[in-house]
Amino acid sequence: MVEIVSPAPIMARPVVVVVGPTGPSGGPTGSTGPTGATGATAAVGATGPTGPTGLGATGATGVTGPRGLTGFTGPATPGPTGPIGGTGPTGVAGPTGATSTVTGPTGNTGPSGGPTGPTGVAGATGVTGATGATGPAQVAGLNFVIDGGGATITTGQKGTLVVDFACTIQQGTVLCDQSGSIVIEVQKVSFSTYAPPTHPATADKISASAPLTVSSATKSQDATLTGWTTALSAGDILGFNVTSVTSVQRANVALKVLRS
Repeated sequence: MVEIVSPAPIMARPVVVVVGPTGPSGGPTGSTGPTGATGATAAVGATGPTGPTGLGATGATGVTGPRGLTGFTGPATPGPTGPIGGTGPTGVAGPTGATSTVTGPTGNTGPSGGPTGPTGVAGATGVTGATGATGPAQVAGLNFVIDGGGATITTGQKGTLVVDFACTIQQGTVLCDQSGSIVIEVQKVSFSTYAPPTHPATADKISASAPLTVSSATKSQDATLTGWTTALSAGDILGFNVTSVTSVQRANVALKVLRS
């Protein structure tokens, strides 16, 4: 039996449902009728009313037909958007304290001193006085005593004398305590090279080959000083060496010098 459940909606095909005959109640289940050909799937229609339940046993479930086509989705009409809630009003800012801009008055500047007087004219430079006359050259004496202590003087180094100023030897004099003979060699070293008995020594003599000499007399004087080194510097040290002597027990050596 073919039953049309309900008329198909517009733009849809009818759905054909094939149902086999219901057997008598309580009797054996009749054979299932052949399955009809599946019709074309249509859009799902409205559900028809439920038919009465048969008294016979429920037949085997028929094969599920293919799913029908999904109907067109109707156009959606969006509803109006509700109004956006407004922002509440900002509270009124409290008043700002007033800033004082009043500056105290500046005191008056006192008056300046009186006007500066004009600069006086520079006085004329005085005349330079005449240069005074050159004084006489300063002559000094360097004296050294050789004493035999009551006996005839022996030969050898007899001592030293420090020269405190620069000068030039001009003359040599020897004065003896009695008549006799004596030869005295004069030597010179600087303070830095002074190192007895090495210095002063014969190698340091400044009297060359003309030592101070007294021959069988009590005195002698030499202003020629042949070959002598006569220039002396401040701080030089003079040495006196007796190379020969006869009878003389005491002799005074005097060097006349001109200060530089």
